[in-house]
Amino acid sequence: MSENKNREAKKPSFIQALLVLVCVIAGLVAAIRSGVGIQIGLAIGGCIAICASILFHVKWEDIYQNIVRVVGSSAGTLLILLSVGMMVGVWIIGGTVPSLLYYGLKLCSPTIIVPLTFVLCAITSLFTGSSFGSIATMGLALFGVGTSMGLSSALMAGAVCSGAFFGDKMSPLSDTTNVAADMSGTNLYSHIGSMLYTTIPASVFCLILYSVLGARAAAASADLSNVQGMIETLETQFNISILALVPAVLVLVVSALRVPAVPAMLGCTAVSCVFAMVLQGIDLSAVLSAAMSGFASDSGNELVDKILSRGGMSSMYGTVAIIVFSSTMGAALESSGVIGALMEEGLLKRIHKPRDLILSTMVYCYTLLFISGHQVMPIILGGRTFRPAYDKMGVQSRVLSRTLEDTCTIGSCMVPWGTSAAYMGSVLGVGISYIPYSFLSYTVPIVAVIYAFTGWNIWMTDKAGEEK
Repeated sequence: MSENKNREAKKPSFIQALLVLVCVIAGLVAAIRSGVGIQIGLAIGGCIAICASILFHVKWEDIYQNIVRVVGSSAGTLLILLSVGMMVGVWIIGGTVPSLLYYGLKLCSPTIIVPLTFVLCAITSLFTGSSFGSIATMGLALFGVGTSMGLSSALMAGAVCSGAFFGDKMSPLSDTTNVAADMSGTNLYSHIGSMLYTTIPASVFCLILYSVLGARAAAASADLSNVQGMIETLETQFNISILALVPAVLVLVVSALRVPAVPAMLGCTAVSCVFAMVLQGIDLSAVLSAAMSGFASDSGNELVDKILSRGGMSSMYGTVAIIVFSSTMGAALESSGVIGALMEEGLLKRIHKPRDLILSTMVYCYTLLFISGHQVMPIILGGRTFRPAYDKMGVQSRVLSRTLEDTCTIGSCMVPWGTSAAYMGSVLGVGISYIPYSFLSYTVPIVAVIYAFTGWNIWMTDKAGEEK
């Protein structure tokens, strides 16, 4: 009897919980800094969290069952991500992305190129759900156009970044959008609707800023030879058509109709396959190959080839691994009692108002973001850490999910050593000079802080726990 009693799980103290969290973060940072990748870092963090659970006398069976439950709850997110990878590959080979590029380049003008870059990159990322995809497609094309007109490379890159991360934040296809909704226990479309309240006002302000700065910086004359060359290449390689944009529009339609995300994405992918075969005159095997491994462009135009060689389900394997390992780590931290101890003995004793809760979430997420340099881990840890506190205080989960993205998703491109900044620097060749011009990264959290202090658009649950 005494042996069983000694083996009962014990609740960690605040100091013990904090020490475990520090060890987990240290393992993550060490792995990321060594260059082995965030996936390995998360796996190490998960191992540390599991060891901590065992040291606190939590049975392995309980840890395992919690991991199965948490990872299983992310199955919908994983299916969506894999569907998005397939869809991007199909959209490229089917002419949807090339048509977006074609019509976007047709609209270029020196006086409007900067705000146009922000808008078109936002639309592209909204359609594809990928900031990186938008940067490397529409963003890269418009960046080349703008700089050829004599505009500042830093300003152009900032407009690309703001537009790209708009869609990364708002698109139902985005991994961060789905992860934030999943980690906070929020319906995907309720989450997106909540983000409109912070993102739209901030985006309008950004559009004004880019319009003013772009008009001032516009060169007297523009060399559009690069643009014409790209347009001619796209016309030669693909059947450019308004009809090719139908699959992209369909994604927005099913989102507006609030069709459940998994069948919506799978259905849109299937429709995209049909459009690809009909419009481009290719067989099913070629379409399925692009869906699996992505599209490899060999047009002879280096810029076009660089833009269009991407996509495929295999491109999402790294993100899938991040979610699986992050969920495992979060489940083990829950099982150990670490998250509960940090909340109950630390944050909750110091948080008395929704304002304090939201501001604490933002500080916590920014801290993890600047430590890790990656947006997914802070979203997952932030959601799992603060979700009980939002429930206890009666603040709706969509406020938590919105706050996660208002900081982590939008802020990731501001971290000089982060993956987003590294990607921007490598694709556009601007280093970190774009950061001061990535206006959306600053304006969205400012709006969020204003709401926190005023109470505007901070929704509460009723006494029965139902959303008002």
